Amino acid sequence: MTIDLVGAVLSAPEAGATPDDRRAVHFLPAIRAREVDTDYIGWQAKQDETDGYHRSLIHIYSSWADPWLIAGAAAAATTTAGVAVAHRPGVTTPTAAARSFATLDRLSHGRASTHLVIGSSDVDVRRDGDFLPKSERYRRAAEYLEVFTRTLTSDEPFDFHGEYYQVTDAWSGFRPVQIPRPPISIGGSSIAAMELAARYADTYAGSYSTLTELEAVTAQIRTLASPLGRELRFWKQFRVVLGDTDANARETVSFLRARAHDILTALPDEAVRSSAQFARDRERGLGTGVDIREAAAKQLSATFDGLIVGSVDRVYEHIAAYRRAGITVINVDALTETDHDRSLRRQLITEITRNETNSQP
Repeated sequence: MTIDLVGAVLSAPEAGATPDDRRAVHFLPAIRAREVDTDYIGWQAKQDETDGYHRSLIHIYSSWADPWLIAGAAAAATTTAGVAVAHRPGVTTPTAAARSFATLDRLSHGRASTHLVIGSSDVDVRRDGDFLPKSERYRRAAEYLEVFTRTLTSDEPFDFHGEYYQVTDAWSGFRPVQIPRPPISIGGSSIAAMELAARYADTYAGSYSTLTELEAVTAQIRTLASPLGRELRFWKQFRVVLGDTDANARETVSFLRARAHDILTALPDEAVRSSAQFARDRERGLGTGVDIREAAAKQLSATFDGLIVGSVDRVYEHIAAYRRAGITVINVDALTETDHDRSLRRQLITEITRNETNSQP
């Protein structure tokens, strides 16, 4: 199975007065305020396409710009790279969301996909009016996806009467370019997320902190999907910091870690507290019972500790090990603030692509 390289497009640059500040902010929990910069969206989408990514992920956050519209702008700026729109079931009705998805696929000439985020942060989904507990959000998502996929694929009107959604005479008057429907991916570590992905998704996205964990999770997903006659792909994000040498990369991380902690210290308490990522970790019991500043500092340290750091060759070997173990959707999150950052990222993507081509029969 061929690989799918995934980048990302944000609606505006990271906050910061200098490139080094913006590089450091990249690792901080995302704050609620983010502008919309049309030129930047187009520039970043073109960068991903030029560097060899197959599609770009558009993130979702309760206070950020509409990801469907950001994806449309990114698609308009490119010709071959696709867009993967992060989407929360429950924020809109499944029929309306399916038509948005199909519209994007038509306008992009068959380059749309969507990545469903169901768990997320309780705090952040409540900002959009969703007060269901996480376990119930997954139950609702099953109904949502049933209506969502039927809207995308049905040749004639249909009715649906469930616990959370009821529609009568529902139908989309046009079909997407990709038949029977554009790709759907689902992330999450819970058994509920795995069951949902096994039934509705084309790709399951997990963290897989070790190759042993990857083996266990993929086996579990295949066990769930096989009775349904389905086979899924597997997605992993790789957050990397590259250098000309391993030593250079470690020096970069050391500098950015210190700068990020300085920037975090200067942020107002509310900016820290309101971050969806920070709230999510608090909900999971990480950092509870301690001062908010101490908890945020611990979260930032954990982020840096989890980075893949090294030369292009070193980082490629790490990614290649997961590729050999079954990862086919490779989400490479690398710095792009400076010309040198972009050059190193391009080298890594080229190396991944070159070795993938050489391994084909």
